[in-house]
Amino acid sequence: TARTGTEIDKNIVRKKVHLRGFSSSNLKDYTKMFFKDEGCRTLVLNQLKANPNLSSLCSVPLFCWIIFKCFEHFHSAFDSHELPDFTVTLTDIFLLMTEVHLNRIQKTNLLKKNNRSQEETYRSNKDKLFALSKIAYMGMQKSLFVFDQKDVLSGLPEQDLHLGFLRTVPNYGGSVDQSSYEFLHLTLQSFFTAFFLVTDKKVGAKDLLQFFAECSMQDTTLSSCLPLAWLKNYNPTGGDPFRNKEHFHFT
Repeated sequence: TARTGTEIDKNIVRKKVHLRGFSSSNLKDYTKMFFKDEGCRTLVLNQLKANPNLSSLCSVPLFCWIIFKCFEHFHSAFDSHELPDFTVTLTDIFLLMTEVHLNRIQKTNLLKKNNRSQEETYRSNKDKLFALSKIAYMGMQKSLFVFDQKDVLSGLPEQDLHLGFLRTVPNYGGSVDQSSYEFLHLTLQSFFTAFFLVTDKKVGAKDLLQFFAECSMQDTTLSSCLPLAWLKNYNPTGGDPFRNKEHFHFT
């Protein structure tokens, strides 16, 4: 198995190997194996080079496969003439990944293709998405990345634990009676946190801007941090709050 956290009886395991992940040269070799078309391969490598978040995720073989499958899907949806202008972001990856996970729980005929749009998939599962995003947001507020079972199940039905967004952390903190959970990856928790900030109507400017250290917590008006040229009487003070690229954690 290549899944982390999987316990296997030592009596049936002859050798255990810890994979260090893909190096830069490994990633290029795997890209060459995955994308046979040279033009498509060059485009993918250029986008990975331009996006450090995607590139770092690709050092993990499993995530690399997921990201490449997403690239493959996005590229198939566009004409070849449009490919050079199409940029894949981490948000695109997780939106598609979320759609795939949610569609897996649909009770449909295996021979019948799912024709639901992405929007329909999200709308029909909005309660699940909101519960997951609330857990992620709560964790980010408290710098918490491993959650107690009671905190997770207080807002998320137990059957939704099997969606694939959360995984168990065995014996965390010495607790054997209750399971602990974490998101599949920290960037996935960031994605759901951003999802919460965008979809929850109660979230104000102060709640949003607390995630950006360059913004003053004393002045929480959007105009103080966002350089929006169309705001009337806009007079920028200080430097660009997004110059340190913090916001890339949410894109």
